[in-house]
Amino acid sequence: MSDGRNLAVFGAFRDDTVRRLRDAAASVGVATSVVERCEHAPAVLADLDPLAIVLNMASPGADPTCAHVRSQARFAHVPVFGVADERCDLSFTELFAWGGDDLVSLESAQPILRRLRPLLARAAGAPPSQPSRGASAIVAGPDARWRSVMGRALYNGGFSVRFVSGSADLAEESLVEGVRVVVAVDDLAPEGALAALARARARGSHAAWIVVAPPKRMRAVHAAVAPLGRVSVADGFAPPENALFLANELLARRRADQRSSARLLYGTTVAFRAAGRDEDEIGFSYNASAGGAYVRTLAPLDAGQEVWLEMWPPRSERRVRLVGTVAWKRPFGPHERATVPAGFGVKITAGLGDDLERWRAGYEAFADSLLGRASG
Repeated sequence: MSDGRNLAVFGAFRDDTVRRLRDAAASVGVATSVVERCEHAPAVLADLDPLAIVLNMASPGADPTCAHVRSQARFAHVPVFGVADERCDLSFTELFAWGGDDLVSLESAQPILRRLRPLLARAAGAPPSQPSRGASAIVAGPDARWRSVMGRALYNGGFSVRFVSGSADLAEESLVEGVRVVVAVDDLAPEGALAALARARARGSHAAWIVVAPPKRMRAVHAAVAPLGRVSVADGFAPPENALFLANELLARRRADQRSSARLLYGTTVAFRAAGRDEDEIGFSYNASAGGAYVRTLAPLDAGQEVWLEMWPPRSERRVRLVGTVAWKRPFGPHERATVPAGFGVKITAGLGDDLERWRAGYEAFADSLLGRASG
């Protein structure tokens, strides 16, 4: 029997796909609400308590529908599953920029079931204790939708979040007690984020700053912020959760030599399966090192499982097949001091033929290029 929660489905899907969604939801005791026209989503959601949302990214109005969901505080803990014609790097990145959480295949019921079951288990358990959220983050940008999506990424990482729309008061806001992270768009009006950062540093601010810039501006921004210390530059077209990684790297008090190789932000599609399973799942890498990777997905494998991976290494012209062991997983939802979105970390142990060497060579070339860019 349904407990009142719904699987909300927005966009036009084939009849057999809708039946598959209804059957999958019913098998775990969840009702299904299907709305073919995305423009009707706000009115429908007013009367729903969704466990999850499935969104056809190709349907007219899909992007505004996701924007509406992310503008509503009561849906902050509701995952949005995107359905795209192709589960590729571009589709993942686009969905993440909208505020979505995972791409899912609807060719069978298993992918959606693997994502619904952990959500149901979480909903059936004791209410999670709220993190203390002693650390605050400021998100500064003129676009309310961007602020909501970026704020949600930081909130899920354990920060309390405040919003600023312009640069005039940003330096002063960054000096407020408890503020540890500032994420600001490069061209923040009226004077830009860099001027606000310089003024904040002159007044004694030690907060970590992340300046979000378009790729063509990143080199210049890197050069401008280098003397100011404790600053990173984020790609404006990358997933918003990348700011969470950069924030935690800036705040971490670890020596570089405590890691055998540095973890670097690296995003690409990853086909993965528990060793011996018949079907691949598709996730998206979040970071990588010479000996491991973190796979972003709402269908994470359990710690200790052997996993088979297929993915593009950095700076490589061919995919590789790798074998690894799941070191840990992070379930969906807000977590105090989280450093990653939902997914699982893998320790890579072997490869097909020379694929492990190809992975390591690609990582080293990638690391060298980033060091060269930072110092150039």
